[in-house]
Formats: sequence, C-alpha cells, structure tokens
Amino acid sequence: MAQTQTPSFRLIFRKIFRRHPLVVVFLFLLCVIFVLGILLAIRRCSGPSNGYGGETDGTLVASARFDSIVMRSQSKVYGLPIEAFEVQTGEIESGETFSRLLNQRYNVNIAVVNRLLALSKGRFEPRDIRAGRTYTAFLTPDSAQTLCYLVYERNQTDYVTFSLCDSIYVRVDKKEVVTEERYAEGTISSSLYATIYENNLPVVLGERMAKIYQSVIDFFALQKGDKFRVLYEEQFIDTASVGVGTIYGVEFVHAGKSYWACRFNQDDEWGYWDDKGVNLKQAMLKAPLSFSARITSRFGSRIHPIKRIRRQHNGVDYACPVGTPVHAVASGVVTRRGWDPFGGGWRIWIKHAGGYESAYLHLSRFAVQQGQRVSQGQVIGYSGNSGGSTGPHLDYRLKKNGKYINPLTNTSQPSTPIRSGNKAAFEQAKRDVRKVMDAYAAKK
Repeated sequence: MAQTQTPSFRLIFRKIFRRHPLVVVFLFLLCVIFVLGILLAIRRCSGPSNGYGGETDGTLVASARFDSIVMRSQSKVYGLPIEAFEVQTGEIESGETFSRLLNQRYNVNIAVVNRLLALSKGRFEPRDIRAGRTYTAFLTPDSAQTLCYLVYERNQTDYVTFSLCDSIYVRVDKKEVVTEERYAEGTISSSLYATIYENNLPVVLGERMAKIYQSVIDFFALQKGDKFRVLYEEQFIDTASVGVGTIYGVEFVHAGKSYWACRFNQDDEWGYWDDKGVNLKQAMLKAPLSFSARITSRFGSRIHPIKRIRRQHNGVDYACPVGTPVHAVASGVVTRRGWDPFGGGWRIWIKHAGGYESAYLHLSRFAVQQGQRVSQGQVIGYSGNSGGSTGPHLDYRLKKNGKYINPLTNTSQPSTPIRSGNKAAFEQAKRDVRKVMDAYAAKK
C-alpha cells in the first residue's frame, strides 16, 4: 500500500510565492521590522551603566538619544544640595559663641573648631557672631547626623560657610540679588506713608519719591485723591524684597496738577527733570523732615498754646517723635547752635545764599557744630520737646533778607535745566519712560 507523501515547507512556500508574491514580501519585511524593534528595545534597557549614553570607562560619549534622558535637578541653598542633607535652621542665642554652637549643639571635636577659627582670620571673626542672627546646619541624613556644613548669615546679603566634612574650609559669600522692573500706582487716602503701606509697597519707595519731589511738592499738604504712578526697580533675595533700585520715572498728581519726574544724566550726574525739562532739585527744600511727619501749626496769627494769647507764629510746626532726623533745607553755614532764651529750646540757625536763613527749634540734640558748613539734606540735629513746648515737634522757620516768611509758600530757583544739546536725548528718554508706564497701566 502506497504511503501518502507530506508536502515539504519549501514546496508550500514556492506554491504560495507563485500565487501571492507581494503578500510574501510584505510578511517578510514585517518580520524584519519586528526583530529589529526587539533588538533596539533590548539595547536601550541594557545600555551603559553610567546613565549618560556613553561608555562605562568614564569617558562621556555623545548619544543619539541623549535628549531623551531626564536629568533630575537638585534644589540648592547657599550653593549646597539640600536633598543630600538633613537641614536645620536656628538662631544664635544670647551669649552663645561659635565654639559653643559647634561643640555643644553639634558635638564637633574641639580640634576641628580651633582649625575653623584659625581659617577664619582675615575673612570673618567668629566673635562677631550676634544673637538673633540666623544659621543653617547641614547634617548627614543617617542616624549619626554629623555636621557637614554650618552657614551663618551676617546680614541680608552676606553669609559665611564653614565646611567640616570632606575638607575643612571657611568661605565668605553673597546671596544673589535679583533686580526686577516694577510699576505701581496709588491714590492718597491720608498720607503718602499710609498709601505706600496700603498698597504693600516698599517704604523706601515712598521715601525716594518724596526726596525726588522735596523741592516742589509739600508732602505735608497732600489732599485725599492725590495720586501717583511710578516705574522703578525692586531688588530681591530669594523671594524677599531687600531694596529699591533705580526709579526711572514718576507722575504725581497733587491738587489737580500733574508733576512728572524723568531720570536723566546730564554733566555726568543723574537727576530728575519735569515734563518741560526743569530740574526738580531746587536751591531749597519744602520741608526739613521726611514725609511721615504732619503739620500741627502753620505760619501766621494763632492762639499761643502755652500763653493762650493771640500772637504771630513765625514758623511751621511738625509733629514727630523725639529723635526724628532734621535736615538742612539748603546748603549753608551754621551761625547759631545752642539754647534759645525765648522758649525755642535747643535750636540751630543756618545762613544760606540769596539772603536766606533757616531755624530749627525744640531739638533734642545736635549733629553739627557752630561755624560748620552743611549741605542740602544733611542731618543737622534731631527733633525733641525742649523749651516752651506742649509736645514733641519741630518748629521750622525761614527768613529772607532778615524778615520771616512763610516756608510753605516760598519758591526758590531750580538747579540747571536741560541744556539745549541734551534736549533731544531727554525728550527720547521721557517718551520711553511714558511708553513703558502707559503699557503697564493698560494691563491693570
């Protein structure tokens, strides 16, 4: 009996290929792609152990897939990776020394402490460590919690790093100060100080604006509804505001009148000029105090607060705490310094150019000597409650050609205006500042 012959695989393949050649080619290519995909996946999973797509001998080699590797970033404080340590923050206690901090709090060997003290010479004196200042300790994350680094903050920007682990060293550094452009607006409710506070703006910004306008705006006579807008730089360390940098431009609206201030450099000196190119720095300040004081009595006839009779008041009274700095309203020479026998208490008289004299009464102490030449804005003394006074205040008086005049209505000549050769550059600077301020205002 004849046996049935089973067709071989080769015969079946030939038969299929003759009838369906394209299908066979397609299946072959599909198998090749599948095999190559498996090999590529195996290579990726079992790639170099260094994690950089390079050889394992330590040499970094470029890889076509390097851009697909995600590198995990490390958070750093004072330049140290906090993820690698147990981080503790504290304050220096009263009477605590550097040696006690390291030896008793963190069990650092006294020999290491002495080594750090020796390395600190000429860079930082550990005996200058002050109670209440912040320090940060970087400890190993194991059960031993060995101190590796101690960072002491000297102030807002400066800090000292003491290294105790891999190598012992002392390094003095500064935190990075980031400057950002800022735009702010405010409407006066009671005072400039209150408005700055209500809008959560830096106090120094108000002080700087008051200084810019100190010769043209009486900040003790601001009215409800007065407003301002300002373009400036604010400085930050981490997320904390640490100061105000350049103020590029300000618009202050007082009593319905707009006062512009644009920063410009003329004769190698930066200053502020108004919309018409008039210098805002004038020969005499409007007041001898900062904007935080308030007027309690003006120039003119009044009932004397002690004698209770009507008489002429030849000055302007500013209520302010004892010890408030008093500034010279103009450059000049101190002609009198001492006790006033007529109830003015401790007082200073200054002679200025143009026939002017200024007086500052009821002081608590002096900051200048008689005969000394002083400059505009210089601190000459501190307010008090001396002499015939019913409370802490400053009595400021002004004479011109020997006659008392009202300091609040006096006008003085401005400093050098924009020169003709600088007018085009000034106009361009003014347009640039306004354009940026208007753009910020449009977003609000």
